[in-house]
Amino acid sequence: MDEQALRAFGALIVKLQSGTPLSRSETRDAYLQIFRNEQPDLQQGAFVAAHVCAPPTVDSLVGLTEAHNDEWDRCVPPMPPLGTPHLGIVGVGLDGLKSFNVSSAAAVVAAACGIHVHKVGAPGMTGVSGSADAFALWGVDPNTPVESAYEALPEINLGFTTPVSPRLRHMGIGRVLSQMRCKTMIHLAGPLGSHSGERHKIIGVPAPPVGQLIIAAMKHLGYARGLAPCGTCPDEPGKFMDEFSNLGPTIVSELADGEISQYTVTPEMFGIRTAQYAEIAAAPTREGNARIGAQTIAGKRPGAYEDLLAINAAACLYVMDACDDWADGTQKARAAIQSGAALATLERLIDFQNADPKAGRAQLHALL
Repeated sequence: MDEQALRAFGALIVKLQSGTPLSRSETRDAYLQIFRNEQPDLQQGAFVAAHVCAPPTVDSLVGLTEAHNDEWDRCVPPMPPLGTPHLGIVGVGLDGLKSFNVSSAAAVVAAACGIHVHKVGAPGMTGVSGSADAFALWGVDPNTPVESAYEALPEINLGFTTPVSPRLRHMGIGRVLSQMRCKTMIHLAGPLGSHSGERHKIIGVPAPPVGQLIIAAMKHLGYARGLAPCGTCPDEPGKFMDEFSNLGPTIVSELADGEISQYTVTPEMFGIRTAQYAEIAAAPTREGNARIGAQTIAGKRPGAYEDLLAINAAACLYVMDACDDWADGTQKARAAIQSGAALATLERLIDFQNADPKAGRAQLHALL
């Protein structure tokens, strides 16, 4: 590698180590070099580690997201137009109150309620399991072509893609994510990426200030609607959930009609009771969390787990103007769970995204 390019990249690392944020263009260009493997591994790792030393800014988030989008578009075929808006939903992670894979299950339920959802997710990097782990254990094969998710969307309202699938390992994003098990700025910016042209998105955040940062970046990136929820638990002060909470109030940052707002919603506004953390806590293994998620989708976990899933699916309906209010959305989500429509949607996703649907369905039903 050219010595001048090495030194220029190293100067950016030193700048970050001093706590000085980079500009939008500096961030974009640096991460493009990382995603395209144009710097030595040690330089790449040092940059990613140093980036968390500087205060996060809207410019740095937007620059990193632009690099993410450029690399995604370079490696992943575009999704054919659906004709109607579709939703992305993801949790950043890094939260102190872990539960099962709520955003994954909420995507399934929301799709069963009639809205289009393209779910993108990675393996667990700061927790036991992530979306990629959940869907794989539910019988959705990550090795199917990306096009299979695009084919599923207009048929069953749901598709799933992971950047660390064997088919996308040539992509710099997948290479980087597959090696990380620590907090990075990519955790914040990756979810901001527009993976299938979606202009509506829910991004669960691990602390209230992050919500305002994420929503401001969404505005700069041209999103039409966005929510950044951060759930609280009065019994666990200082700890948060990166989704809507049934343990206490949820602080919500919202983008709508070009305007940013922040407000608080409570379990009562969704028409549910307030639960205790022990009632919705994560299992200690990937398989345990996948089992909780599958059983909750199938209506076999009535109570706090179902409430948590229903309110997060309700948020999906809210963003897509598919419900009257939070309580109406919760009722619609619960009906999809209890009628079996949500489980049927997940089963049909397996049919689209598993070369052996019979084996995939058997894998899912073993969890039930």
